[in-house]
Amino acid sequence: MVIRQVVNTVFNSCSYVLSQGDASWIVDCGDVEQLLPLIGDHLAGVLLTHTHFDHIYGLNQLLQHYPGIFIMTNEAGREGLLSDKLNFSRYHETPFVLDEPERIRIVADGEVLKLFEDIDAKAIYTPGHSPDCVTWQVGETALFTGDSYIPGVRTVTNFPHSDKVLALQNRERILRLAEHIQIYPGHPAQSENVL
Repeated sequence: MVIRQVVNTVFNSCSYVLSQGDASWIVDCGDVEQLLPLIGDHLAGVLLTHTHFDHIYGLNQLLQHYPGIFIMTNEAGREGLLSDKLNFSRYHETPFVLDEPERIRIVADGEVLKLFEDIDAKAIYTPGHSPDCVTWQVGETALFTGDSYIPGVRTVTNFPHSDKVLALQNRERILRLAEHIQIYPGHPAQSENVL
């Protein structure tokens, strides 16, 4: 599996393209123009780490290119995709609501998805920064933490629905998981603009 990072224009959020052969998955979706050249012939879906607008604003455009894909999140993530207030886009230039809610697939805490023939992804709920946070463990080598853990950056917990205690508990949980696994955070380490 090859992992490619895209640093997006909105708050320097990170999207990732995971590829094996001609198949790909995306983790979070920002600047679609940067993502498209990295995607193979077949995009299977999107794994969301959470639904703050800087991690989701490209989804409607991506669905125009790949109309059959599913977007994996939890129930709180579904609510965020369907509310410009919950995903905070209402307070920025372009309010965002997902155009095709039927594309959302709810994943349970601990649920395992087959990404590629020999690689699975496990959904691990890690709320605190936001109630919809999901950390994705991909195989035994990659941990996509979104904004639940960014090396060198304190987890933001001053938003409505944030929970500082849960954020600290889940930070420790992520660090235990990451002892032998590479972390791929939602923003570059020591980013100043984190949502």
